[in-house]
Amino acid sequence: MVFPQVIAVFHALFDAIGLSGNFLVILTIILERRLHKMSYFLLASLAVSDFLCLILVNSFRIASIAEESWLYGQTMCHLNSCFHRYFYVNTILHLLAVSYDRYKAIVKSPLTYDGTVTSPKMLLVLLIWLIPIPLSIGPFLGYGMFVYNPEVYFCENGWVLRSDVLKTRKVFFTVITLLGPFVAILFLNWSVCKTAKRQINALAQEAQLGSLDDSVLNIQQELARRKKERRASFDVFIIIAAFLICFLPLWVVSFCRQYASRIKVSSQMVLLSNGLFFVSSLCNPIIYSIRKKEFRDAVKKMFSRMGLFVKHNENDVIAIGINNLAIGGRIDGRGSTCSYTTTSPELATRLQSYKHYEDSRETTTNFPPSLYAIPEIDGY
Repeated sequence: MVFPQVIAVFHALFDAIGLSGNFLVILTIILERRLHKMSYFLLASLAVSDFLCLILVNSFRIASIAEESWLYGQTMCHLNSCFHRYFYVNTILHLLAVSYDRYKAIVKSPLTYDGTVTSPKMLLVLLIWLIPIPLSIGPFLGYGMFVYNPEVYFCENGWVLRSDVLKTRKVFFTVITLLGPFVAILFLNWSVCKTAKRQINALAQEAQLGSLDDSVLNIQQELARRKKERRASFDVFIIIAAFLICFLPLWVVSFCRQYASRIKVSSQMVLLSNGLFFVSSLCNPIIYSIRKKEFRDAVKKMFSRMGLFVKHNENDVIAIGINNLAIGGRIDGRGSTCSYTTTSPELATRLQSYKHYEDSRETTTNFPPSLYAIPEIDGY
């Protein structure tokens, strides 16, 4: 297996993981009402963008890279490159909107922000999907060009600068779609982190100096809310950092091909940088599942409705253990019975206490052991 075929295999893996992961994100946020907040709505919109990017851009490149030739005609080759540019700009605008949402929640309007979805916010999302269109169809209108590159087996931007006008247009496009948005994103997230840290420190000092009354309780509740907001902001920072890591190699390669004509960039490096760009489309579902407990709980709840996931809470563990003991089950050192196992020492202690209770009680009625009364457990 040669290098292009290896790259094609990775592109296929990106499709398999990214499409299923982003579809799960979209479905979960739509079905779970408690996730119907602006922050999650923006993340769902970003998941839609990643989902479509994998279908319209990455999927067409899998077979072409494997066969080492574009298989879908010249028109689709140009459209594929156009979609690549569109979803790149679309993703950057989504990250900018998510950063501004965190900025408004913590810095600009921390007391009035409620995260509800309103008509002006919906208009903002619509603009996120409309703005990349004129920036992407320029080559079809004579501003730039898409050309087929036989070394990488798909179409891309033309890298030959034939005039100062083309150089000016390329610099303008780079500033508008890369430098400007990322400077704004970094500024917004820096302001959020700085303000969140200051607010949390101030609230912590107020809670320590206050007395045990309702005001201190309110301060502690507000402190918990601010910590949750800071964690959400840090999640946004991780998402942005993942996108930067995935895109920067492609940007550096493109810059060298565009402006440093003396530097020869190999086709293998171009394929690698383009492949790494698509990793950003599957990073977000992984980040959500690791960092966001609210999202994980919503996924479990959705699966439980479908009968694919059964959740046992602590009461269920105790009830199952007591029923097993009543019919003659045993408890080992880890707190397991003959039909159920728990690794919680606290639950094992409770079950062991019930076992001692059963051994010491005097039974005067000849009921079957499985019908013994179950004693109440404090705190449950």
